[in-house]
Amino acid sequence: MQRTITITVPEEIVSDLEGLAREKGCSEEEIVVNALKRRIAGRRFRTLADKMSARAEELGIQSDQDVFDRVS
Repeated sequence: MQRTITITVPEEIVSDLEGLAREKGCSEEEIVVNALKRRIAGRRFRTLADKMSARAEELGIQSDQDVFDRVS
């Protein structure tokens, strides 16, 4: 399912987006969708990393060496 979202952006961003789309030979929409995907994936990763860091701290894991010692 797809949904249309309308956003307003400053003219300089529109110009940059148009230029990037020409350079890459793809649509502006593809660039925006891919940027959103990367942003969402990054946020999910950071959320997971924060949870794992908290759990590691509970277990007394504070360094790469602590991890290595537990898995070897």
